[in-house]
Amino acid sequence: MHEGRVSDPISVQTGVRQACVLLSPTVFLIVIDAVKRNVNRDRRRRGIQWGLINRLEYLDFADDLCLLSESHGDMQTRLEDFTNKAEKAEFINNANKTKALR
Repeated sequence: MHEGRVSDPISVQTGVRQACVLLSPTVFLIVIDAVKRNVNRDRRRRGIQWGLINRLEYLDFADDLCLLSESHGDMQTRLEDFTNKAEKAEFINNANKTKALR
């Protein structure tokens, strides 16, 4: 509605309604898990040593994802792999929200 008038309807063909508390998080989790599996499919496991035999590769919280790595080179490769797989799923990394911590 603008200036008291209702606009013509807009046909929505795909997508999830913004802020849909039921569907948006579910779709996000399904897509992000598929992207993570595809990144790890053909590569050696990377991440940080966690215990004697396990490696911790990701930390997930709500709609945030933390990639973990023991070296700068591995992190760069992981980020490039993740970005390429995510783009194929039409998932876009927000560079303004991306942080690197050492």
